[in-house]
Amino acid sequence: MKLTPLTLLLLTALVPFVVRAEPSLRDIIDASVARDPDQSLAGAIRAEGRALQRQSSSLFAADPALTLRHETDAIDTNAGYRYWEGGLAMPVWLPGQRANRRLVATATEEEAAAQEWMLRWRVAGTVREWLWSLRIAEAEWQLAQQAVASARSLQTDVEHRLQAGELARTDLILAQKETLARELELTAANSHHQSLLQRYQMLTGQTELPRLEEESRAADRDIGSGHPVLAAAEVAIARARAERNQIRDEKRANPVVSIGAISERAQQGFSTDQSLALEINLPLGMASQAAPRTAAAERALTESTNTLLRLQRELEQALIQANSERARADQSLRLAQEQQRLAAEGLRLNQRAFELGEGDLFTLLQARAQALAAAREVELQRLAHGRAIARYNQALGVIPE
Repeated sequence: MKLTPLTLLLLTALVPFVVRAEPSLRDIIDASVARDPDQSLAGAIRAEGRALQRQSSSLFAADPALTLRHETDAIDTNAGYRYWEGGLAMPVWLPGQRANRRLVATATEEEAAAQEWMLRWRVAGTVREWLWSLRIAEAEWQLAQQAVASARSLQTDVEHRLQAGELARTDLILAQKETLARELELTAANSHHQSLLQRYQMLTGQTELPRLEEESRAADRDIGSGHPVLAAAEVAIARARAERNQIRDEKRANPVVSIGAISERAQQGFSTDQSLALEINLPLGMASQAAPRTAAAERALTESTNTLLRLQRELEQALIQANSERARADQSLRLAQEQQRLAAEGLRLNQRAFELGEGDLFTLLQARAQALAAAREVELQRLAHGRAIARYNQALGVIPE
């Protein structure tokens, strides 16, 4: 179907009104990872691994060298003696050296993948915290709006009853003070929510919030080797071990095979002799010379192993704390729900007494304040419960998908 200019104009005008798909939690994590300064680190490590792979696939163990030597008696007798020697010096791989370097290269590339996974886990934890903080701030803002609306409704009712002569002027002042107090809370809640929203946008580069639902609690109870932090630490150990083995097997420098040609003339008028030369340079590999490098490699391996043990203890402690927080959130939510039920019943009774003229406004305001506080506490405890589960999953190394 051919589109007319008018149809194209209408479609263009409607483009800004097309509803954009709501971003998912995974989309927000992806955007945050892309903005993280450590994002380039994994790429640099991967490039290092590829460079090591290219080096291990090279024909020579090190840079070959061209050699040139010339001798003459021009500054002495000048009898015509000339000597030329040129050749190519080629470092040769030691037995097993190429395989060891390939193992180091492979471990380095695995380190890059582990760094990417650990970065994503760390960013996921930051995003989780920000989103739940935003949800809590938004809930406080909405609750403050409801409290203001309720206070204003009560103030209007008091004004009507004052005009009818049923209430005193002091009751109206109490109602007005209640409204002002709730409006101040609303202003503070709105300011806090906007501040968190701006910082969230700076972190993620996104202006929209994803749908955030309470996560299912992970079934795992212990920190396993699949945790991104431990996986990265284990890969670091593997690389340190591969480097240690490489240095241990390379206790001497590489042998150098030199092939060249020699051109020599005894003096002017004599014929020039041509010959080929073969030279082998075989380092002895003294243990005293290799000892510092071997000791440094052993130290690096020990440090990597100790780092793994330390991280495992820290993660286990964080999991204990997260599990305790989750259990406390369960209990707090149940208690808050019971408190809300009692406060709502008290408000209903006081509201009925006030309408019948059997209760005073001050007592009603107290009941309303208790009911609002109880409702607010239930909502905040519900959100705190969701955040506690998210923190528990984060401690276990679970990344939202």
